[in-house]
Amino acid sequence: MYQIVIPVDEDETRAKNAAEFVAELIGESGLDVDPENITVSVVNVFKEFKAIDDGGNVKSKDLYDEDALPESMVTVRDLLDAAGVSVDLERRHGDPADEIIDYADSVDADTIVVPGRKRSPVGKAVFGSVTQDVILDSDRPVTIV
Repeated sequence: MYQIVIPVDEDETRAKNAAEFVAELIGESGLDVDPENITVSVVNVFKEFKAIDDGGNVKSKDLYDEDALPESMVTVRDLLDAAGVSVDLERRHGDPADEIIDYADSVDADTIVVPGRKRSPVGKAVFGSVTQDVILDSDRPVTIV
């Protein structure tokens, strides 16, 4: 089985771009793998935080609902389902880069496909912190789309 992990945030456009990239890669036989032997996991991480104000403490774990899937995950699932690709959805809570890497390790992913953001020329020189951390800290191949 060839395992692809696509981490997504709330941005549907970026998520859709990643799904279309994977669907085209599979459809054009860009992978030397039978499409029936490919599984894609779509991962969304609810970022851990703690806020303190006069009203008390608010912690992300109090707001986290593992069943509250962002629309971006549903979009990716629907696009890949239409392409005949098996899709799993995984929602996590914590540091996004750490959770993405931990999940990819747990499923022994062959690659991670990260949807990038549009950046200014200067911004292109440095990826976003989550993307950069995934690239630098993962032992797995990472593709930015």
